[in-house]
Amino acid sequence: MSSVSDLHLLQELDSALDRATARLEEIERLLEETEELILARQLKTEKDMAVDVLRSRQKDLEWEVEEVRTKVTAVDAKLYGGSVRNPKELSDLDADLRSLKALLGHREDGLLGLMVEIDDAEADRRAVTDAYTGMEASWSAACKELLEERSSVQPDADSLRQRRAERSDSLERSSLSLYTLLRERKSGLAVARVEQGMCQGCRITLPGAVLQKAKSGTGPVQCVSCERILFVS
Repeated sequence: MSSVSDLHLLQELDSALDRATARLEEIERLLEETEELILARQLKTEKDMAVDVLRSRQKDLEWEVEEVRTKVTAVDAKLYGGSVRNPKELSDLDADLRSLKALLGHREDGLLGLMVEIDDAEADRRAVTDAYTGMEASWSAACKELLEERSSVQPDADSLRQRRAERSDSLERSSLSLYTLLRERKSGLAVARVEQGMCQGCRITLPGAVLQKAKSGTGPVQCVSCERILFVS
């Protein structure tokens, strides 16, 4: 029959392995992008697209302004160049010139307003980009530290798992089965130390007969209250 000290050593290995495994799982979770970072990137993308749309509109308006300006120059040259002398035609050209200049002014005002809008959008994008860049840099630095920690914890976990397998293979099957069952039922703590006649698993004072039997350490003795295997050092 396996000694309680063997089970206690297995408990220590399992507890250490539980902590290492839990930390590795936490590291994997922390390595995933945070919702905050994802939202910040989405916002940056939205701001980039908004500026691109405005810049595209700017090019269209600049082309429209240049088109009207070219027409104004052509009509102005024809009106005052002396090549046209017919009063009716001159009157029509003058009306066309006034209409074109009004259209040019309207489009230039629109372009000016758009430029102001672009400046505001660019400033907004810079602020969002700076915030995202800082957030991404912090996350990347944290990931670097987490990856370094993982490279340290993983070998320890592998070693603990190997030692755990070796020790469990050396234990008597009935004792191991009881230990495994209690670990499942008692949140991973199957073996409880006994200090000053008290079970440290549930904090009750043990009956004398149970305490004496547990002190022998020859086989598993369970607490009369929490049913954990008692270990007297």
